[in-house]
Amino acid sequence: MKEYIEYFSGLTRSYGVCKVDDGYIDPETGKKKWKHEWTKEPVTDQDYQDHLKGIKSIGIQPCTDEGTARFGAIDVDKYPIDTKFYLDVIQDKNLPIIPVLSKSGGLHLYVFTTRWAKAREIRSFLEDLLVAFKLPHATEIFPKQTQLISTDGTVSNGNFINLPYNGDDRKALDIDGSKMPFQKFVETIKLNLVDPKDFKKIKEDIIYSELKGGGEEFEDGPPCLQKLTKEIMTFTDGRDRFYITTWSLLKRNILVKILGRKWFYKQVENILHLMNIGLIHI
Repeated sequence: MKEYIEYFSGLTRSYGVCKVDDGYIDPETGKKKWKHEWTKEPVTDQDYQDHLKGIKSIGIQPCTDEGTARFGAIDVDKYPIDTKFYLDVIQDKNLPIIPVLSKSGGLHLYVFTTRWAKAREIRSFLEDLLVAFKLPHATEIFPKQTQLISTDGTVSNGNFINLPYNGDDRKALDIDGSKMPFQKFVETIKLNLVDPKDFKKIKEDIIYSELKGGGEEFEDGPPCLQKLTKEIMTFTDGRDRFYITTWSLLKRNILVKILGRKWFYKQVENILHLMNIGLIHI
């Protein structure tokens, strides 16, 4: 249990609880939800132990008052969850990510670090992984806050994440999709600890290659634009439709000539975003 507490350390002056016996059905989504609250009490080893035994369900804010963290997670809230897809991505790209079933039936994709790092660095790293998992930019990521103390000295708690292994619930998934025993989960964390200085290398070696591969005309453009053009060009006439659409909207604008290619890339990115959310169709 000592290692579990170490890996899931964060804000200590308060911790969250989930009232697992007080659930309700969201009328809009049909998804079961639970009431959560902050205890306003420091978290203790006994609280972690009670959580693991299933006596209560606790949550930890990964970010400390110093703006540091040791873990973070992507909250995959897409239903039904295709767990095999996420397991395959993790294996194929050799990502130091551990998938854990969430309380609501979703998936939390955890990363753990060898030492305390700036919370914003962990959050930024997980944001960079979204494209590999084909998740939207708005996907919820913990730590949700990277600073808890404002410039005027105001202190907040922010948001906590419900911890895994609550009794017999919320277990990590093994390579084959089976649920990991607790001790194997702890050992798996140990084997996948990331030195924060390696975040950049992982991004460059894995995520950048995922983004590259669009049209050669955009080779020196932003990677996210290359990713989107690559996906568009998987259609038979996608490349032609893509250029016709963008140029029909931009070619008559004199600013294209005045402001140059970088400005053009930005406009195309905006168009692709509108296409991605369904406001423009080609």
